[in-house]
Amino acid sequence: MAIPAPQVEHKVPAVDLIPRPMLTLVHDADNYDAIERTAPGVASRGVHPGAQIALVSLYAAMLVSFWAFFARDTEAALVMAMVTVVMIVYFGLIVGGILVADAPVPGEPRRSFTAFLDGPVETLNEVITGRQAVIQMLFLPACMLMLATIIGIIARVSQAS
Repeated sequence: MAIPAPQVEHKVPAVDLIPRPMLTLVHDADNYDAIERTAPGVASRGVHPGAQIALVSLYAAMLVSFWAFFARDTEAALVMAMVTVVMIVYFGLIVGGILVADAPVPGEPRRSFTAFLDGPVETLNEVITGRQAVIQMLFLPACMLMLATIIGIIARVSQAS
């Protein structure tokens, strides 16, 4: 006949029974004062803020060219207002992503833009140079700005004749 095992009572606080996450991506901040998270090496292996400002500036210049060339009458201005709202949302997402991205550790030396162009930039798959990162980031918006300007000039010239 089997004898039941003796019952042993363990006094474990209820708080210890709640599962805790193994990995914390964002450190706890009092009242969410700082939504940035610090990451060692971001200042020396990340994208320079100047490149990110250039990216947003190209899209802003494209929006200005749209207004300059295509807002001819009230109906076109209404369409341009809607395009502006959509692009502001897009700019907001880019700028918001920049603001909540990994921040350099306080006191870590930041590299200059020229050092960034010659230095390494970590991507998901590989390490590339800053020059390659800038080309990848700015090539498409620069082409879109150039094409928007050319199309706008063609539209104005064809309207005048």
